[in-house]
Amino acid sequence: LGPGPAAPRFSTMASDPFTLQFCVDDNLRIFARMLACLDRVGKDLYLEASGGQVSLRTLNAAQSAFVKFHLRPDFFAEFVLEPNASLSMKVYLKNLVPIFRSVAGVSKVWVQVASGEENYLRVQQECSSGLRKKFDLAFEEVTMINAVYSPDSCLNCLTADPMTLLACLNNFPPGLAEVTLSAGADALTLRNDPDNIGLDDQKDVGLRTELSISPENLHAYMPNPASSGVSVTFSLREFKALLSLVKELEHRVTLRLEAAGQPILLSSEPRSQTGAPFSVESVLATVVEAASLGDEDDMFGDEPADEPMPFAPHGGAPPQQQQQLFCAQPPPFASRA
Repeated sequence: LGPGPAAPRFSTMASDPFTLQFCVDDNLRIFARMLACLDRVGKDLYLEASGGQVSLRTLNAAQSAFVKFHLRPDFFAEFVLEPNASLSMKVYLKNLVPIFRSVAGVSKVWVQVASGEENYLRVQQECSSGLRKKFDLAFEEVTMINAVYSPDSCLNCLTADPMTLLACLNNFPPGLAEVTLSAGADALTLRNDPDNIGLDDQKDVGLRTELSISPENLHAYMPNPASSGVSVTFSLREFKALLSLVKELEHRVTLRLEAAGQPILLSSEPRSQTGAPFSVESVLATVVEAASLGDEDDMFGDEPADEPMPFAPHGGAPPQQQQQLFCAQPPPFASRA
């Protein structure tokens, strides 16, 4: 590390062996928050570049949460992708996130990906003090992961200020593993299951908390008029991480629900009419009663059906199972060990 000349612009890098190069300046804090959010969900960053756009994705170990950030070219100060080239790679988030943990004194960041004889991800930081930093990280070329879901099948939709939902979630006991969200005709309800609370601290076992939000306190609320309501149970940790990010982005959050055992689809939308140079999408798995699963519903193709799933609460074998929502192409994503 040490002072040096200004980082070269991409136009002078034609001879360098980089498949992808981009520079982030005005959106650097947002980019750092995206990486921090991905780190709270999964352990690997899947980066894909094609057609002048970049996507950042991750999947948690239980295959119950999938998060994707889609970055358009105007998100970057500069963007160069080799003609007719595409890139799909995986890098360990614990190696990448610390580089962006403190960007208060950083004015620009260059990210360069070399693929071919040498595979490495290079991050260069230009500090306002004139200091230059360079980091080279190893990565693995992979097939991109994709979530299996259909937005058209979700007939219950709501849009809210993430602050409203976070304020409600703060009323639940610390360490709560799962929360149940119910979209009824008259109100949106959040509650926990006192029998499967998933808490390490047993003093809170049996404590039931329930909060209702009237449609007047939501930006939009459109429950399925043909249904009496829908209730879904899902992981609280990833849900709160996504809400916190959407709050920092000053966006609204949109949730789409179908039924228990089917995924929740989460996306963000800007408050202004000007739009944003990025989008956020997430898929959260929901649990379904094990008794309602027949042999034809065995998601992993193995027995017995009442074994604890990866998404099980901490308190022992649960009476619920979780649907497998994710796959990599061409082979399926990892199944239960």
